[in-house]
Amino acid sequence: MTLESAREIQTWTYPEPYSLYTFSKNHEVLEELMDGSYVSVWNGEKLFGYFCFGKSARVPAGHEVGVYEEDLLDIGLGIDPVETGKGNGKLFLRAGLHYATAQLGEKDFRLTVASFNERARKVYEREGFKFNQTFVNRTKISEVPFDVMIKKEWKR
Repeated sequence: MTLESAREIQTWTYPEPYSLYTFSKNHEVLEELMDGSYVSVWNGEKLFGYFCFGKSARVPAGHEVGVYEEDLLDIGLGIDPVETGKGNGKLFLRAGLHYATAQLGEKDFRLTVASFNERARKVYEREGFKFNQTFVNRTKISEVPFDVMIKKEWKR
C-alpha cells in the first residue's frame, strides 16, 4: 500500500446502506492503511480495491464476544464503490485468498461482514465460506449485526 493509494481509498464514498464501509479521512485511519496489513489492488493504472489481513480485518466488538479466538487468518476487502455491483466480487475475493495463500502461507480464513450485505454474503458463500455466528457492533448512533464466516482448507 502506498501513501497515494491509501489517500485515494479514504476518498471513496459508499452509498447507503453500505456507507459504514466508507473510511474516515483522519490521520489515524491513514496510519492504519499504511501499517503493512493492507494491500492495494490495481486494474491497469486504476486503483480497484484493497485487501487487509489480521486484526485490521476484524470488527472490534467481535473481540468482546470471542468470535476471533480460533486461529484463522482474518481477511477484509473493499472495491472502489464505482466498481461494486458489476459481478467482480468472486474473482476479487479469490485474488485475495490466492495472495494470502501464496504470500502469507495461509489456507484457513475468517471474514466478518455486515449481516445486511446480502450481495457480499452470496459471494463468500459461493467461494465456500460458511456462516459461523453473528454479533452486534454497537456505537453511539447505531447497532449493526455482523456475521462471521469461515473457510478452512481453501485451495486455488
